[in-house]
Amino acid sequence: MIGLDTNVLLRLFIEDDLAQCERARRFVEAATKNDVCFVNPIVFAEFVWTLARRMKRTKAEVVTLIEQLLLADDLEISHHAAASRALSAFRIGGADFADYFLAGINEDQGCSSTATFDGDALDSKSFSPVP
Repeated sequence: MIGLDTNVLLRLFIEDDLAQCERARRFVEAATKNDVCFVNPIVFAEFVWTLARRMKRTKAEVVTLIEQLLLADDLEISHHAAASRALSAFRIGGADFADYFLAGINEDQGCSSTATFDGDALDSKSFSPVP
């Protein structure tokens, strides 16, 4: 298994540097002939953050790219179910995707909620306020 860095993952989905995009595609195609390319939760969260904050993509565009990432056959997404639930919450909620993803991973680990000071995250039952 080969882990991908955020910059490689971005090049698979965003054509902002055509040479790097092509290199990333060739790399993943070659790697997945014999193995899997792995996307860990930090890379997934950085991917979404970079799209929204650095690349100034709209929420609708970010949601579409998250959907594409979750459907990619050649990538192994760590905590896939938590990422899918995070996407559902992100679509309608006010918090960042990373907040919902964190809460989903915490739920999978047996946490009853994730304590936060983030008022936007409190729209989700996965979070509880710090009194």
